[in-house]
Amino acid sequence: MLNNEQLETKPCVLAYSGGLDTSAIIPWLLDQGFEVHCLLVDVGQQDDFAASCEKALMLGATTAIVSDQRQALLQDIVPYVIGLNAKYESVYRLGTALARPLIAAAQVERAYELGGATLVHGATGKGNDQVRFEHAYRSLAPELPVLAPWKVWSFKGRRDLADYLISKGYTVDELSIEKTYSMDDNLWHLSIEGGPLEKPDAELDVHAIMSAADTRFNNVAHYASSHAPTKVEIEFSQGVPVALNGEAASLGQIVADLNTTYQDAPWAWDLVIENRFTGIKSRGIYVNPAAVLLQLAADNLARATLNQPAYLQYADFGNQYANLLYQGEYYSDQRLVTEAAAAPLLARLTGTVTVQLLPTPYVAKIDAPETLFKEDLATFEDSAFSHADAQGFISLTWQSRLARPFKSKPQNKVIHERAVASDAVVASGV
Repeated sequence: MLNNEQLETKPCVLAYSGGLDTSAIIPWLLDQGFEVHCLLVDVGQQDDFAASCEKALMLGATTAIVSDQRQALLQDIVPYVIGLNAKYESVYRLGTALARPLIAAAQVERAYELGGATLVHGATGKGNDQVRFEHAYRSLAPELPVLAPWKVWSFKGRRDLADYLISKGYTVDELSIEKTYSMDDNLWHLSIEGGPLEKPDAELDVHAIMSAADTRFNNVAHYASSHAPTKVEIEFSQGVPVALNGEAASLGQIVADLNTTYQDAPWAWDLVIENRFTGIKSRGIYVNPAAVLLQLAADNLARATLNQPAYLQYADFGNQYANLLYQGEYYSDQRLVTEAAAAPLLARLTGTVTVQLLPTPYVAKIDAPETLFKEDLATFEDSAFSHADAQGFISLTWQSRLARPFKSKPQNKVIHERAVASDAVVASGV
């Protein structure tokens, strides 16, 4: 329970999802003396928001409203994730991490509308979302109190939450208690965690896992991958996709089209062993076909239009952007600096990229007005290039980068002798 000092601000704004955890939080907050205002933030998860609002009110919330943040996600964050090919640890394409800062900002706005309120989230103390929520709260409204029930209540797991709701007279769907996987979706991705994924020594049936999630992601009819087009043409303007297969479209339309068309393609998901910000290892499946195709195309466009130092800087910006989003640093000077510094490089990323999808996605064609590729330099055939000029190039680069003869170290001889001895053992059959 909370002490009186923590209860000075009675109104609270809860980031509500409609799931078991945040549903149990509502009556628990009422028990602590709070007036509960639920905020459902639409980031493209295709939930039944009206039903969730009704559920929140039934559980005792004073208000339950929806804040639509889809356009903010598409305008402010997704373009940089695509244009910079931003991936955490080179493999995680940033799904959940993109939405949390906008959910937190919407909570802060609602709290101000109420004249001040405690900000409440349902993230546990194990994961990354607690960091993303609370870093955003502190950055945007440091004066508002913050409450994370999982850090103070006595409940240990989902069964405890269900029993608590039942004790309050509410009916609980047994499927929500015993569900195998935890899933979170938005317009960019679907994450699947928990169950067998938590056991690194368990052999996974990815088909079964994907089948369990099939009705969740985007929740709309989609092509079977065997009947979907096997070639995609993506047009970029300054790092942002603006047309798909020759037809102009908004970024939201492009992302939705690619996600719904290829969600069950064999290349549409990533199985990731991830280092959480808390230091805990986790494993999850992330279904993100739009991200796979758009980031692949953007990176290849960058390779074609940027010189080597500029491309290395571009890749570094992508890593920086992914890390700061993952670690909850969206509302920070470092994010603003990264976006501003990357702008001149993203401005070069204009052109059309053709991606072939079989046997696995690869870039087959790049048509870019600012490409640095020159056939007369790269060709193996006759050209105006003078091979003799390279002699001076080699001399100068050696002088500036190496500048002295290399002397073998003694341990190299030891390693060589061990290798020879090992080969002799193998040859003798011992």
